[in-house]
Amino acid sequence: MQGILQIVKSKSFISLIGNGLGALLGVVTFALLARVLDKEIFGPYLIFLALYGIFETLRIGMVMNALVRNLAQCNNFEEEQEVIGSTQFITLALTAIYTVVIVVLYFVFKQLGLFTEYLFFFKWFVIIGILSAPNNYATWYLNAKLKIAAMSAVRILNQLVFIALIWFWVKVDGSIYSVIISYAISHLAVSILAVVMGWSGIQYLFKYTLTKITEVFHFGKFSMGTLMGSNLLRSSDTFIIGSSFLGSAGVAMFNVPSRLLEIVEMPLRSFAVTALPQFAKLYADKAYEALRFEFEKKAGLVFFLLLPIAIGSFLFADWLVLLIGGKAYADSAILLRVFASYMAILPLDKFAGVMLDTINKPNLNFYKVMIQLAVNIAGDYIGIAIFGNLESVAFVSTATFLAGMAFGYYHLNQHMGIQFSNVIKFVWQDVNLRSLGVLNKG
Repeated sequence: MQGILQIVKSKSFISLIGNGLGALLGVVTFALLARVLDKEIFGPYLIFLALYGIFETLRIGMVMNALVRNLAQCNNFEEEQEVIGSTQFITLALTAIYTVVIVVLYFVFKQLGLFTEYLFFFKWFVIIGILSAPNNYATWYLNAKLKIAAMSAVRILNQLVFIALIWFWVKVDGSIYSVIISYAISHLAVSILAVVMGWSGIQYLFKYTLTKITEVFHFGKFSMGTLMGSNLLRSSDTFIIGSSFLGSAGVAMFNVPSRLLEIVEMPLRSFAVTALPQFAKLYADKAYEALRFEFEKKAGLVFFLLLPIAIGSFLFADWLVLLIGGKAYADSAILLRVFASYMAILPLDKFAGVMLDTINKPNLNFYKVMIQLAVNIAGDYIGIAIFGNLESVAFVSTATFLAGMAFGYYHLNQHMGIQFSNVIKFVWQDVNLRSLGVLNKG
């Protein structure tokens, strides 16, 4: 009972609850929009989100991990101000560059008569890019300070404002303008709150230093590449299957069991989001032995927490696929069983990437993701060409993560003396409720 109480009180559990509520509200938002908007409106809105998401990914990749890592390693408030000011400077610089690019593209496309039905998107790309900056920065800052409850509240409030506007306005108006304006207002409302609460960091903008800006930029360029590579890794299967003779039907069949991986990744993200600032602090204090132990203990713990989910997914694959997709997707149960074979190793791969960032090796984390992307793309094409089925694509995913893990743990052993065997051994030797007490720290 004591071990369970420690888990419930931990920051990782609070993060898990916050991510869970956020995911649930995301589903509610999607379902609500699908019902109140015509397909001719809903489709373009999804295109708008996808295009805007590219910029958001670049901004998150460049700033977030660099802010979390550097802020966790500060020794005094003056250093914190320099880090916040420098990352704010980069955030605003990226937003300004993005604005210029969007404006130029708008006039070029308008002059050439291209994408005329979507030209109004460009105006809102700029508006939302500016309005969302304080809101997004607040979540990064609160993550770095391990104020997980406040960070979750910011994200959830953003979604709640959007849902309220959908219900009271978009449902009545039904136009794409109303939904995009509602999206912008939801960001504006939370950005105002972030500024008032002092979470936006804008008050420290002029505390930036060129040294910190350079340091953040060199770290962030690899972190940004890693995030972009991870996004491509997730979507590469869909693109390759869709472009092959398997077509859109194959994409649908493959994506139904893939949804279960998103459920598994939710708690994984919760543990990882609290691990980076903790690891970074230990590294800054040169507590290398404690860092090695904390990494091996936490990575092994999450592995064992997800292992029953992987086993359950394998055993009950037929029932789970029917629950998610219905009888039309019953044949994809075999795919879910293949996915279950590597569900449990996802935390081992994820934590390896977090640790490489921690020890100031974001370039190695970037190379790890690029190796995984190369293995996945090459394997998918070879598998489809030789076997011509979706099972081969699913098996390649296992090989992809194993390749990333091998690269990651090889370099962690070289730079930090981390033993992969310890990740499993330490938790296996102490599999009881007291072992879960490590979560009390995060």
